Amino acid sequence: MTATSPALSTQEPRVSFGGTFASEWLKARSLRSTWWLGASAVISMALITAFWTVAGPQPTEQNVLDAVAKGFGACEILIILIGTLIATADYENHAITVFLAAVPRRTPLVLAKVLLSAIIGLAVAGLATALAFPISVALHGGGASFTDPAVLRVLGEIILFGACVSVIATSVGLVFRSTIATIGVTLGFLYLVPILISFIPLDIFTLVSDTFPGNAATNFFGTTADPSRLDPISGLIATLAWTTAWVVFAAAWIKRRNA
Repeated sequence: MTATSPALSTQEPRVSFGGTFASEWLKARSLRSTWWLGASAVISMALITAFWTVAGPQPTEQNVLDAVAKGFGACEILIILIGTLIATADYENHAITVFLAAVPRRTPLVLAKVLLSAIIGLAVAGLATALAFPISVALHGGGASFTDPAVLRVLGEIILFGACVSVIATSVGLVFRSTIATIGVTLGFLYLVPILISFIPLDIFTLVSDTFPGNAATNFFGTTADPSRLDPISGLIATLAWTTAWVVFAAAWIKRRNA
């Protein structure tokens, strides 16, 4: 007779990444706040875009895109809140221990939350931009077109930026575990920290300040570039690099902390 190896009988069940992601999607879909915040982001961007369009009626391409950019400011805040809740809801309702027990290696759980955050950020920013841009064009009486490659570049980078800020918020949320703290840290990282760094009178710190997403995205929102900021391609690379760094840090951090 051969004895059954205890190692075989005590192996942890393997949970697929697909199953983990499906669980995260089900949780996000079941929360009313996800739908309310997403709808509010789309509607607020449309309304603010319309307001700024009326305030500046000259039908030029830059004015059309400026109105869309101002509308995105409100949309961005709500996208950050959605990304935050994807991470912090489990901690605030004390369900995180259950999910960490089901996915003991933790990295798949982090990646599932990040992927979901990116998809929702893309979807919300995409819908909001797709609605705000024609509103701006219509109220301006023309001035820009979807067929213009420069306009498509601006709209595409706005949408990608929405996905990035959502992922950053989710990653920050996994580290700080509090909705209020996460929103504060995310906004501080995007906009306050680069200002503080730029006060240091050394060129290297000015360069580092320019790479933070809040500054790197400056030239995402118009066809006329600000020469004092990173060009759109460099800004996109810097934004993606910081986003990736936050994801890696969150994955490493959550491995070292108890639920």
